[in-house]
This record gives sequence, C-alpha cells and structure tokens, in this order.
Amino acid sequence: MTHHLIATRSPRSGNAALASGALVQAAVGAEFVLAGLNKVVNPKYAEQFAGFVTGSPGASGGPLAPLIQGLVVPHLGVAAELSRWTELAGGAVLLITAVEVLRRRLAAPLGSEHAYEPVAALLSAVAAFVLGGMSLAIYLLQGGQLPTINPGYAFSSPIAVELLLVPLAFGIAWLEFGRFRALRRA
Repeated sequence: MTHHLIATRSPRSGNAALASGALVQAAVGAEFVLAGLNKVVNPKYAEQFAGFVTGSPGASGGPLAPLIQGLVVPHLGVAAELSRWTELAGGAVLLITAVEVLRRRLAAPLGSEHAYEPVAALLSAVAAFVLGGMSLAIYLLQGGQLPTINPGYAFSSPIAVELLLVPLAFGIAWLEFGRFRALRRA
C-alpha cells in the first residue's frame, strides 16, 4: 500500500514549479525573438556585426580570441546570418515550448498528452543551451568580467543582460532536458 501511494503521489508544487519555469522560459524566449527580429529588420546588420566583432576587446584578447580570429572574422557574413537566425529561431522554440508546458497544466482535452512532446522538450533544451552559450560568448567578446560592487552602478544594473541570460538559459536547458527524459519514459 505504501509503495502505491509513493509511486502515484506527485509534489504539490509540481504544477506551480512547471508553470513558473514556463514563464521564465517564455520571457527568455521573447528576449531572443525580439533580438532576432531587430537583426532581421536592420538592413545594415551584417556591417554592424562586423564592426562589433572586430572592435570588441574579446576579439583580440581573452578566451575566445583564437576562435573569433580563426572562425568568425574570416567568415563575418556567415557568422552574422547565423547569429541573426539562431536568436530568432531559438527564441521562437523557447516561446512555443513554454506555451506547450503551460498547455499541459490544463485539463483534458486541451491538456492531453501528445506523441511530439518528448521531441519538443529536447528541441527546447538544445535551443536554450545554444542561446545560453551565445549569450556567454557575446559577454566575453565584449570583454565582460564578473559583476562587482561599483558606485557607477548605483542607478543601473550591475549584471549585464547577456550575463544574466546565461544561467537562465542553461537552467531552462536543464529543466527541458529533464522533461524530455521524463516524457520519453512515459
């Protein structure tokens, strides 16, 4: 009897935790969709990307400099397009799958289980991981350092948005990968 109770019982916070995670995922997804759309509508984006990359402190020194100089600088146009569409597509995946997580919190028939759910969760985990890595790369490219206490930040955020997005995106990737594993077993 005890084994049956333990096996069928779920934590009371389960739905609230999943819904909260989906809300954070939707916010991060919206950030990347908007960033991608800003790049899509900018007719000079490729030129600006080239100037940003070549003029950034992390392009000439730091942990990413060899990668930037060896792979990105020789192919700035391709890297600009990859950046543009990765943000847009990855953000869209996060938004759509956040809605999917929220949908599953509803009663049947709207909240019914579907066969595509494990694949959607895995795709979301990959998108979040890639976007988190991209945010970290941008932060390092800009010469970013660990946040410190500084009187200059009294009226602004001491943590750059790129650095804040990294743990959020990696957390979403972790949650979605866990969701993928749970859905695949079910």
